[in-house]
Amino acid sequence: MDLRETHINLIAEGTSIQGDVEFDHVSRVHGTLSGDVDAKDGSTLILGETSVVEGNIRADTLLIDGYVKGDIEAKTKVTISRTGRVIGNVKTPTLSVEFGAYFEGKCVMDGAPSVTASREFQPA
Repeated sequence: MDLRETHINLIAEGTSIQGDVEFDHVSRVHGTLSGDVDAKDGSTLILGETSVVEGNIRADTLLIDGYVKGDIEAKTKVTISRTGRVIGNVKTPTLSVEFGAYFEGKCVMDGAPSVTASREFQPA
């Protein structure tokens, strides 16, 4: 991954943005976003402890240390840290929820075994 200074986005604490936002590469949010967030494929979106996002998020990889109220769809992975708070549904192939995190919603994991397959398995 190319991490040149021109490829890192930062929304500082105390900054408030209203409206839909689109990110690319690595992006860190410490402020407030009111609106939908679209982080392009191959990007990493990091929501710091002071971040507040009220809107839906579509990302490749998403790390949540702050607050999200809205639905999340991540192509690769979602991590909700011990300080993270999510109120909304999550769709991702990989979900990590650390001890102390808060998650209120439903989760759909792409690639998970089907109910039929799990019923067919009989332990010896």
